[in-house]
Amino acid sequence: MASSPSPTCLAVLLLCVIFSAAAARFAPADNHLLACGAAASAVLPDGRRFVPDSGCASTRLRSPAPTPSSAAPNSPSPPSQLHAAARVFSCRASYDFLVRRRGHHILRLHFYPFDSALSASRFHVGAGGLLLLHNFTASSPVVKEFILSVDSDVFVLTFVPEAGSTAFINAIEFVSSPEELVGDIGTLVTSGGAAQIDGLSSQVFETLYRINVAGRKVTPFNDTLWRTWVNDVDFLVKTDTSSSNYMAWSFSGRIAYPKDSRLMSREVAPDNVYNSARSARSGRNVTWGFSVPAGSRYLVRMHFCDIVSKVLYELYFNIYVNGHLAVKDFDLSSATGFLAYPYYIDFVVDVEDEGMLKLAIGGSEKSLSDKASGILNALEIMRMKKMSGGMDGDFPVALDMENVTSKGIGEFVRSLLCGFIFAGLFVALVMLMMRLRAELRNNGTAWSWQPMDSGEGKLARAYQLVPSKTDY
Repeated sequence: MASSPSPTCLAVLLLCVIFSAAAARFAPADNHLLACGAAASAVLPDGRRFVPDSGCASTRLRSPAPTPSSAAPNSPSPPSQLHAAARVFSCRASYDFLVRRRGHHILRLHFYPFDSALSASRFHVGAGGLLLLHNFTASSPVVKEFILSVDSDVFVLTFVPEAGSTAFINAIEFVSSPEELVGDIGTLVTSGGAAQIDGLSSQVFETLYRINVAGRKVTPFNDTLWRTWVNDVDFLVKTDTSSSNYMAWSFSGRIAYPKDSRLMSREVAPDNVYNSARSARSGRNVTWGFSVPAGSRYLVRMHFCDIVSKVLYELYFNIYVNGHLAVKDFDLSSATGFLAYPYYIDFVVDVEDEGMLKLAIGGSEKSLSDKASGILNALEIMRMKKMSGGMDGDFPVALDMENVTSKGIGEFVRSLLCGFIFAGLFVALVMLMMRLRAELRNNGTAWSWQPMDSGEGKLARAYQLVPSKTDY
């Protein structure tokens, strides 16, 4: 009979599990977490520590008159320590972040207007020459998230108040993104069909929705990239027979990720969003609707993980993006080769006038499952950068120079200094040549090109002065 493990062995095993789990968490090269206007650090339930924006070694605040502000003692308690203070600007201000590793970064801006003055603030926010927020006002708590590529050693985030108004910010997250989070190839969906599109990795994205289909809310505590995923119920498009169109599923098994994959990892999406799903019944559709700004292009990332089927190659379904057929008879088994393996597809779609983005999965006649025909586990909707201007309209004049600043203060200063040195050397050389020519003219000598002995029995071409007349 096998003996039970001793308490010491169990303790060691538990420590190993804890340390291996901690080591598996994503550790970004750049991890700037600022509690703006705060007098002390703020520690969140997920373990992250936000430091005050004044006196931070890796960040510099540039503002003529930055003003800290804090909630009044009799005001309602803020949702977290991050929202108890804010930095308020009455004129243009910038944060300079040192960048250790260039590449994609996640930028989150926390706004919590704890008094009426902050609720009335109207301002612009720019970064790296791109206008991220235009005429922005935060009348309620909101977090604005952007994913963008940084190709400089200094990242500059700029706040510009509207005339007669102020700008404010409660907290800033600026962290490196894992490489697999942003792909370069997607599927462009139009009324004429679907086609491959590339170059997505060079775009800037603003996250609008992050949905956990048929599952509970996922908080930053349970996400290695500290994201929030909300339930999809409020976004389901209701019909008279909607309750019979779909089923909700949950999964208690292990979600398997491909080993050494550069496309799929827990940083792309956590296990929690793959442990639940909503499926369409045969011949039926499940539709979700999202309100979005019109006149923009969107990246729609749809996450799939077959937690429904008992065997491979039974589940086939159609995918619709804004009423257009994006994929017909999609076979998830062929895409992954396994059950309970995560997979995603990036769709790109233009929303023109309606300001409503609808996504749907529909049953396929090829499906062999008698319980489900179509499945969706999670989805993300991101607004893409326009080819000109910014995310929201045209550039304010005050942001035009951020392209220069974003390349780094040190680089700019070095370039300017080198320019001055080069110009000085050029002027000195011209003056020397003019003086030398004047002396030669006065002495009756001229330039001539002749070979001369190098002193080692070899000839070498060299400049030498040859008299143009005999002086003896």
